[in-house]
Amino acid sequence: MFKGLYTATSGMMASERKQQYLTNNLSNAETPGFKQDVAALRSFPEYLLKERNTNGSQANSSVGTLQTGVYTQEGIPSFTSGALKETGKVTDMALVDEGLPVDEETGKKGLLLFGVQLDDNSIRYTRNGNFTVNEDGFLTTSEGYRVVNEQLQPIQLASESFSMENGTIIEEDGNQQNLWIGYTGDPEQLTQEGNGIFAWSGEENAAPQNVETTNFNQFSVKQGFLEGSNVDMTTTMTDMLNTYRLYEANQRVLQTYDQSIDKAVNDIGRVY
Repeated sequence: MFKGLYTATSGMMASERKQQYLTNNLSNAETPGFKQDVAALRSFPEYLLKERNTNGSQANSSVGTLQTGVYTQEGIPSFTSGALKETGKVTDMALVDEGLPVDEETGKKGLLLFGVQLDDNSIRYTRNGNFTVNEDGFLTTSEGYRVVNEQLQPIQLASESFSMENGTIIEEDGNQQNLWIGYTGDPEQLTQEGNGIFAWSGEENAAPQNVETTNFNQFSVKQGFLEGSNVDMTTTMTDMLNTYRLYEANQRVLQTYDQSIDKAVNDIGRVY
């Protein structure tokens, strides 16, 4: 059997999976707070090949290694900040945390997130500050998830007329509520669940904590602004074109092997 068949096929499958990530990135280029996925390609394990001729002097000697191709292991979110866009809408909020230092424990740059409560009362995280006040007065995301305060309880307001100062919502009657703003020093443990929502996949005791309990204060919350996605449309479209060309190249290799097998079966192996 031609081992190159598996290599070419795996290359096509990896290219197709990478193209799916790129397509999703491009379709969310205008989604506030969206973080693009970067496809991580991995090679299959190497196999050691040995000489099978047990009668020779070099019995069972190594003849080299073989790799059977590549695969797209996962999509890793890139947490670089997007550009800020002023909207003037009081319920729009943007986290500005570019000044956060590298976390000494993880060696990675920290990240801030808004906390939201799902319908099952579980907590998730988002960078999309495109909030609104629903008919019951709760501050929610565009998907209806409730934004939480520092007690991890949904924020309920009397109206959309409020101001904000350092993450504190101040209503017209003087009532104040602090947004829960989570900090994590290991953003790679966050996984996308769609609609700009992240779940924590690491150890529970290392989940994002209220930034107010940390020493990190190099950030601000800007009212009337939204953070754009960090998708570079030009780079993404170029990557999509290159990935398509790679798929085509592997497809031509596969066709060549198919033609070679056809000749081997119908011409070389013909018995006269």
